[in-house]
Order: sequence, then structure tokens, then C-alpha cells
Amino acid sequence: MNLKRAIIIYNPMSGRPGRRAANARAMTRLLEARGLQADAFATNGPEDASRLASNAVADHVDIIVSYGGDGTLNEVIQGVAMSETALAVWPGGTANVVARDIGMMTSIERLADIIAAGKTKRVALGLAKRDEGETGREGEGETGREGEGETGREGEGETGREGDRVTSLAPSPPRPVPPSPSRRRYFLMMAGIGIDASIARGVNYRLKRATGEFAYWWCGIKHLFFGRAEPFSIEVDGKHYESAFALVGNGKGYGGGMMMTPSAKLEEPWFEVFILPPQSNNFAYLRALAACRKGTPEAGGATLIRGKHIKANSADEPWVEVDGEVIGPLPMTLDIVPDALSIIVP
Repeated sequence: MNLKRAIIIYNPMSGRPGRRAANARAMTRLLEARGLQADAFATNGPEDASRLASNAVADHVDIIVSYGGDGTLNEVIQGVAMSETALAVWPGGTANVVARDIGMMTSIERLADIIAAGKTKRVALGLAKRDEGETGREGEGETGREGEGETGREGEGETGREGDRVTSLAPSPPRPVPPSPSRRRYFLMMAGIGIDASIARGVNYRLKRATGEFAYWWCGIKHLFFGRAEPFSIEVDGKHYESAFALVGNGKGYGGGMMMTPSAKLEEPWFEVFILPPQSNNFAYLRALAACRKGTPEAGGATLIRGKHIKANSADEPWVEVDGEVIGPLPMTLDIVPDALSIIVP
């Protein structure tokens, strides 16, 4: 594969931001030293990473480098899915679940070597869709967290272009983007239904910026004492289950050192689905959590099953997150999309 052009799409505010623009400029220089033409673009608001990625695909860019967290990466995937453009993951967020799963380095020099080498594998994506008959709810399509939107926030001033040899991408219009992220959303690693989406909705953004993953643990502790699990029905290739939390794993990665779908593989055309039934009280969920931290999820009372088509519905309003980004409440369907993305690997 003859890779000649690369662009870096980066979120100047993901994770605990530092010198994002300077890092992006340094990467462009490293890539150019390895024979690629490289430019860097900062995101300016929600879904801007999707727009930039779509334009890059339309302009026949060879490699898109996503620099930020899993939320930034998920936005980039919306623009690059089902194309031949290769995607490289540069970890720079809070959890960096995808980067950990595929073994991408944090060393900028080593990462530049991997990107320039251009070794790719074709992987499947998940696709989450809301029922067409649903009208949605106020605020749907946002992340559900006050002041959050992973790809650009008030106060961003960095463009990431000063000093770079940046050429504007072709002005051709981007591929159509769904009117609401909650209607139709690709995901790479996982989709969570129920408890973890509830925790993700409740995370304090300022605490997350200051402490990283601790913000999720703190919200989880509060949920343990004051939250209420909302049960739902989930159907996996026609088999029905009752659940309070389900994780649809396209890959095996998850935050917090937990392993819920240990057999899931990005290149395989199926999900591994973790289904935890409703428990007698909130503290009973700790047993399942402990089992997942040990990498033995079924020991905590969960069911693991493979499938390609998942439907979930509820009389309540459990929410759904994909790759850590909250996208909306049930009902929702999730389907595997084989051969959907070329991803750069070590």
C-alpha cells in the first residue's frame, strides 16, 4: 500500500490537555521525515472531527490520524467508515480503550514509525440505530453531560496550523451525516446499555479533566448508593434475555482494567455480548464488577453470547453509550458491519 498523504485530526481539549497543537506539529514533522505529506487540523466543535474525516476521504487522503480520546476517535470513524482510507489511533484522551486494545504506542517517535510503515488490518464496526418510529427526546444527540462534547469546547483557541505546511482539503461537501448522532452511530470497540451509560451520563466533566478515569469511578460509587438500575429486554439473534446492564463487544477493550467480552475480536464479523440480569440490590453488582476485573465475567453471574443482531427495549428509559459516548435511550438495534474500516496496527 503506497501511503503518501496523512492528516492529523486532533481535539485540543480531550483528556487532560497540554500542548496539543505543538504535539500535532511535531507529529507532522516526524511523518514528513518518513516520506509522508502531513497536515494537522484541530476540531472546533461537536461532530467537527466527522466533517474533517469525511472531507479527507473525499479528497483521497491515504491516512487519517485521530489524536485525542475515544470520543474524538468515534467521531472520526463516522467520516471514515466504509472507505479505503486508513485510520491511525494516537492516544491522547482519558481511557484510550481502543489504542490499548490494538497496541498503539504513546511514544510519538514510535507511533510515527508505525503510521509511516502503513501496516493495516480490515476490521468490523458496530452500528447502533434508533427505531425510525421513535421521535426522540429533548437533548438527545448530545452526550448527556453538561458542557461536554468531546471534539471542541468553549475556550479552544488553538488551530494547530501555525507553522505547519497546511493545505486546505478539497471543498467538496462531506458525505451525509445523520441529523442526530443517536439515530445512527458506528462504534469500534463496544456499546453499553444500562448502568454504564447511566454512569457516563453522570460524570462531572471538570472532575474528568482534572483526574481522568477517577471521575468515572467516583460517579460509579455515587450510583452504587443512590442510583437505580432500569431493567430492559435484550434480544441477541432471536434469543431473549432480561438485563440491567449489557455490553455489546466488537473488541475486548473496556476502561478501568475490566474485561467483559474477552473473546471479542475486531476483525471477526460478530459481537460478543455480556448480559447481566437485574440484581436484588445495587451492592450485588459488585460481585459482577469483581469478576470482570479478574477477566472471568461469567463467574459474576453474567451470560456471554455471540451474535450479529441485537435489539433492546424497555418500559423505562435506560441509555446507550458507544465507545464511551452517550447517544440516547432505548429502544435501539445494534448490528455488526463486517469489513468496514482499515486500521493501522503495529
